[in-house]
Amino acid sequence: MPSKSKSIIVTVADDALENIHELANKLAARGMRIDRVLPITGVISGSCPSGKVGELENIDGVTSVEEEASAELPPTDQSPQ
Repeated sequence: MPSKSKSIIVTVADDALENIHELANKLAARGMRIDRVLPITGVISGSCPSGKVGELENIDGVTSVEEEASAELPPTDQSPQ
């Protein structure tokens, strides 16, 4: 059974910012699907199978890998008027 995919945020070390796109390619080679690369903030977002997260944390230039937080609003009890 394949691992469930998680939405993740990768924080890039300051000294790796100038090579953030190369770092994104390394993350992709380890199984991460890249959605966004944000060079100014040093963040790469995307998704990865649950079992691969530990591999991503060990790549040079990666400061942290965290599961992306999400929130859902409960359904309203009122029907539209």
